[in-house]
Amino acid sequence: MKKTKLIIAVLFILIGISSKALQSEVLSNESVVSMYSQKLPQSIILGKIKASKNNFDVSTKSLMSLSESKLPEDIINSMIEAANDNSRHVVVVDLSDPKNMHEPGIYYYNKKGEKPELVQLESAIYSQSKSSGGMMSAMTYGLSKIKVSLTLDGNAAQLQLTDNQPEFYFYFDVSGEPLTQTPNWWFSTAASPNEFQLIILSKNKKTREVTMGSANILGSSSGVDDKNKTAYKIEKISQGIYKVYFDKPLYGEYCFMFSGSIPTGYTNKVFDFGVVKN
Repeated sequence: MKKTKLIIAVLFILIGISSKALQSEVLSNESVVSMYSQKLPQSIILGKIKASKNNFDVSTKSLMSLSESKLPEDIINSMIEAANDNSRHVVVVDLSDPKNMHEPGIYYYNKKGEKPELVQLESAIYSQSKSSGGMMSAMTYGLSKIKVSLTLDGNAAQLQLTDNQPEFYFYFDVSGEPLTQTPNWWFSTAASPNEFQLIILSKNKKTREVTMGSANILGSSSGVDDKNKTAYKIEKISQGIYKVYFDKPLYGEYCFMFSGSIPTGYTNKVFDFGVVKN
């Protein structure tokens, strides 16, 4: 009795797996042409088209190609009907193609592997502190400058690149929705990489940092000095998608930093990475 119940349970599992596999299958132009070239009966091909999800390309050029493949008119018309049915047609996005829209953020385009891939840069929280000059300022009655630094934990970013002239892609939220409390608020507030800076970070034993400003009794200055910034080129790919690249090789620790004002209630963060020598 127990053996019979076990067999029935296994059968149900196998049926469920098969059903799920059939539901997840997405037909393409190529798969229909393949079925026809393998001499599958036309009635079965039509039934398969009606029962499956699809990402058929029914542009004029593709229809001409299908006709050249000797695909029957009834099958082509069935594909056109299925492609125009939103309940059956799915858009397949190649996530390795940087020209396709991705979740808002900054991505490194890694072209060195077997297949190119986009690697998203994670945000890192930084702190601001008086880094030096406090004692000297007191001794000189405020004439000596007190420097304020941006500091990141760790002497190296988690993402380390071996590509000395990397390509990055910025994806911005173009939905027009209002700013929300999400990790990607920068890409709802900003509209292009021009609103970011690439900062060169100095390495210490346990941290990375850059001077953000200085002050003394005579006045103050804020912002990152030009010598601690790296220029980059920008190419607009499409609405909300930008390519960032470099004329000169990079080496060391860096971070992309938003140049605008940080909204109230949001955390100071940057997008850090390192470049090692080949």
